[in-house]
Amino acid sequence: MIFFWFFYYLGLILTCYSLSKFIDNKFIRFFFIPIILGIFGALWFIEPGGNEIAPIISILFLESSILESNGLSRLIRPLISFIFLLELISLIYYFYTKKMFKNG
Repeated sequence: MIFFWFFYYLGLILTCYSLSKFIDNKFIRFFFIPIILGIFGALWFIEPGGNEIAPIISILFLESSILESNGLSRLIRPLISFIFLLELISLIYYFYTKKMFKNG
């Protein structure tokens, strides 16, 4: 199972890196990449009270199609939290590097 998560996140990081090469505007890059990372990288429990975790986006697809509904709000809240946290870290890093290169 560890190998699956390792290759999943390695593939996700490589995908985000290749997408960042297509975006010329640095601010848009720092805004767009955390959204992709948050959508596909956020993990949550498959069912309430369970121990198994999976990417939230796959649970959303399964809940909307074949699984019994446990409520989409239990998935949307952590997804938005992951995206918001990654955006905050990205913007702090963007403004920090912008300030560092301006002084140097």
